[in-house]
Amino acid sequence: MNRCAQGIVALALALGPLVSYGDSSYKDTTQMTGGQLVDALKNIPFMGKQFKTMTAPQTTTTLVHGNQKAVVTDQSTEIYDLDKQEVIHIDTVKKQYSVDTFDDMRKAMAKAPDMMKQAQAQAPPTPQTQAPPSTLQFSFSVSVTDTGVQQVMSGVNAKQQIVKLTTVVTDTSKPGTSSTFTTTSEIWTTPDEPEEMKDAKDFDVRFEKALLSGVDLTPYLKMLAGAPHPATTQVFANQPGAAGAYDQMGKEMEKIKGTQILVKTSMSGTGTGGAQPQGSQGGSGGNQPADTGSGGSMMAQGITALGGLFGKKKAQPASTAPAGSPATQPPPGETVLMETTTQLSGFSHDPIGASAFEIPAGYKQVPSELQQMLQNH
Repeated sequence: MNRCAQGIVALALALGPLVSYGDSSYKDTTQMTGGQLVDALKNIPFMGKQFKTMTAPQTTTTLVHGNQKAVVTDQSTEIYDLDKQEVIHIDTVKKQYSVDTFDDMRKAMAKAPDMMKQAQAQAPPTPQTQAPPSTLQFSFSVSVTDTGVQQVMSGVNAKQQIVKLTTVVTDTSKPGTSSTFTTTSEIWTTPDEPEEMKDAKDFDVRFEKALLSGVDLTPYLKMLAGAPHPATTQVFANQPGAAGAYDQMGKEMEKIKGTQILVKTSMSGTGTGGAQPQGSQGGSGGNQPADTGSGGSMMAQGITALGGLFGKKKAQPASTAPAGSPATQPPPGETVLMETTTQLSGFSHDPIGASAFEIPAGYKQVPSELQQMLQNH
């Protein structure tokens, strides 16, 4: 082997394997597609513009080009650049942008635990009030059914599975009164993850590795572990018997294999009896609000308000989701309160133009929230 060949081999060994990342893109669209709550909002006079925004399709487009990734919505774009080690936040509504470097993000993670302690120390004490015992009782059941239905969706073969979580709420102080809420998810999965999604996940792994290289995350992870759960998980989840039901749902969900291409979720309900919420007054003034300091009373009011929609049956708008099995329809006598659909589509390896990862001309740079936070601490 001559010296030139030896030099090429040595250089190749020093550089390691050269990896070429192609272009990939796909879309994720979520839309509120129907239900009695949607109909109720539609009839509120001042909700016109807000209603259109709430029910319009919300599409997120993910673009990957080598060491760059962009996440695009109709109002913003996030650009992740591994070569420049920065994240660009573009506000397409205000026509402005901000830039966070990896160093800024590392500094914020390092300061986060101390900032959390400082915020907790400065927070005013929460008044402790004793809520009256709740008279509401909850029971839960969960199931996952493979319907055997298959269909080509977004260019891939998908099969249908149905997940149901049923919650029955009864009020022991009002015999004969109960409300049943059924959350049904129609999930279409494909056994093989689309290559475009694999490319995006591969980018995320490389991004995390580049960002966290040499960073001690122990204090940050401890802080996250002690953070309170989102309020949305505490509506039914904190009720007696819910823990076992949600654990069971987790086990059932493990049966669903593959990539979820479409998820159509509906919440339906039915009610019996005409009792008023806990804490209300009887007679002509029986619809007075209950004590808002009581968690049980507040939930009772919410259940009663939703129950008022059960009797207002109306033909539901046609869904953009495929026609599935009868298992996706609400049981006889139940009313659909809300329905949402999330679907992946537009999988493509077509070349992506450089402009997708550039700041639009004329946009003004402003300090990012992260930079302002670092300056104030």
